Amino acid sequence: MGVIPSVPSALLLALVSSYGEAGRGTGETKGGTTVRRSTGPKPSELESFLQMNSEEQFDLEVINCVNSNALVEEARGDKRVLREIVRTAEALLPRVRAETEDPLLVGAILRNKTLDWYRDSPSDATWMDHVPLRWGGIFHESRVPGGRLSRKLSTRLVNLINRCVEASGAAAFIRAGFTGLFRGSANVAGILQFALGSKRPRLTQQVAQAYLDDLAVRVRTGDQPLPLERLSDLARRNGSAEVNTTLAELFRQDGVSSLTVLDSRFHPEMHALAIRVVPPKTPDDASTYDLIQSDGQQAPGSEGATANADFGSPWQREDLTKKDWTDLLRAVEKRKGRLDPPPRDNPRERASYLELRDLVISETAARKTFLTVRWKGRPSGLGLLCQLLAAGSLSPEVDTDGDYLEAELEHLDKGRAERKAKDGQWKIGNGWTIVREVAKGNVRSYRANGKSGD
Repeated sequence: MGVIPSVPSALLLALVSSYGEAGRGTGETKGGTTVRRSTGPKPSELESFLQMNSEEQFDLEVINCVNSNALVEEARGDKRVLREIVRTAEALLPRVRAETEDPLLVGAILRNKTLDWYRDSPSDATWMDHVPLRWGGIFHESRVPGGRLSRKLSTRLVNLINRCVEASGAAAFIRAGFTGLFRGSANVAGILQFALGSKRPRLTQQVAQAYLDDLAVRVRTGDQPLPLERLSDLARRNGSAEVNTTLAELFRQDGVSSLTVLDSRFHPEMHALAIRVVPPKTPDDASTYDLIQSDGQQAPGSEGATANADFGSPWQREDLTKKDWTDLLRAVEKRKGRLDPPPRDNPRERASYLELRDLVISETAARKTFLTVRWKGRPSGLGLLCQLLAAGSLSPEVDTDGDYLEAELEHLDKGRAERKAKDGQWKIGNGWTIVREVAKGNVRSYRANGKSGD
């Protein structure tokens, strides 16, 4: 007598017969019973999942919406279907991991989702009902305070594999030739064609998910800024510098004012969308973030949406130019703020510090702005040097200020190949020579000889 297969077995044989044992034809069973695919108006969760692969049939958002509990329950009791679920999940997992961990791929996905938010959210009355569920947990776990928790997608796929193994019995998988991939097997390294290196920004997944969750819970309202609350919370927990550095890995950085998410050159029907970083008011606070619309033709740091924001902690960066520093100093001056001090540990070894110092030495306008927004306290050498160049002379109020100034001058002067040891005189570049004068009582004063203008 022929054996009547269960419905999941029929689906399995119809959909993925290529994975079956040799000699088993599609739609046939041991007893010759013909198996037909179910003909419902909509494929079941199991049918949809088994048709996925890591290439043509790959959709990260669709995979994220799969109900793993429903899959296991639908296939429970049929070991062949459970094995096919494991095969499909193991085939999808390397691609999922790559797309959710590589900063280049993550940034591209976030740009696409931002475009969806811009175009669809204003007219979708159910946006805040269904999008948080579709986007939650793609990169990292998503939490709703006092409510839903969505585990990250790669973790859910691993759990799905483990549950299928448990439901089928480990012995059945050993007999079928499964070696425990993604459950500790050494063979995993050889099959991950999408595998990545180990050097990844530490917060890539957390930053990406926080940004995505912010888009999911609010719709676009005209050209109003979108406060990125979850991203700001992440900065408070992990530090603004870490979050800013990660954002710079994901999006294009325009000067020190903003990070472009969508460029109007590639989307001429809309304004550019950028993340604005609002610096903290006190050293104990963290930066906050907004998604803003801006004119794509507007230069970074110019008058407009990003004019009164900087990039939080410029001391962590090495690519700041003189123009970047000019934009930042003007932005801080406009909001009547002060520049954060650089770390006291070897500040002159930082490229950002050296670029700012070069700007102060070379431009009168920059000296004027810097004196308005400079930090208080140590390291004080650059501030004292700026005072000296602006006024032409300087008599330090306390003796240690003279020591700080001379340390700055020595660092500038020692780099000259033609330097001659001469006590009390420093050539610091851009036509400037600084001379020390000592009056009665060993009181030091300094005179700047050089051009008075730029």
